Amino acid sequence: MNKLAVVLVSSILVTSVVTNLSAAPRGKGGPKTPLELLQEQQELLLRECKLTDEQQKTVKEKFKLKQDALEAWEKTNADKVKAAEEAAKTARQGTDANAKKQATATLKELAASRDQATTEADKAIQEALTEEQRMTWAGVQLAQTTLPRYKKANPTDDQTAKIKSACLTASKDLASFSGDDKKAKQGRATIQKSLQWAIDNVILTPEQRETVARKPAPKAAAQK
Repeated sequence: MNKLAVVLVSSILVTSVVTNLSAAPRGKGGPKTPLELLQEQQELLLRECKLTDEQQKTVKEKFKLKQDALEAWEKTNADKVKAAEEAAKTARQGTDANAKKQATATLKELAASRDQATTEADKAIQEALTEEQRMTWAGVQLAQTTLPRYKKANPTDDQTAKIKSACLTASKDLASFSGDDKKAKQGRATIQKSLQWAIDNVILTPEQRETVARKPAPKAAAQK
């Protein structure tokens, strides 16, 4: 099994569930909890990777292990997470650059800690898949992180399918670059740029490209 294929799928899995460190119940329209996102990931994998009945059973068991690990981590670190998120919110509202840097570092450390807590479950999930299924899953996950960038362009069903196909191809190319050396990092960066170029210039229309590139208007100053 290619080392980067494991790293790629794991990192995207983790990214999808650590965006919001807090697992507090969400209100209407609020961010989903990590456990809700994890359930979505399980359903997506089962739907997209065409698993056998035996594989489905194994994957569900491993996702349950990951869920248990997440719940245990969140219970142990709830106070730390709450304090870190409050510190980050305060820092964003202030002008102290060092405070912002420290708040960001703390959140990253907590995310890395939770990542570590689910390492064995992530590995077991991937080992339950064939090489082809791992590549498919990597492509699906890459599409999940890529498509939101083009939401403003309101892509058609056909364009969305093409973006997903491009992500699958890119994920296979990414798997050829293993390690953290300069050459590997440059290779992955080149593939990511090529993927974005292909979507922007081949799949989207000129009008859609302009919509994606357009920056939001600055917020009006509050009236005194």
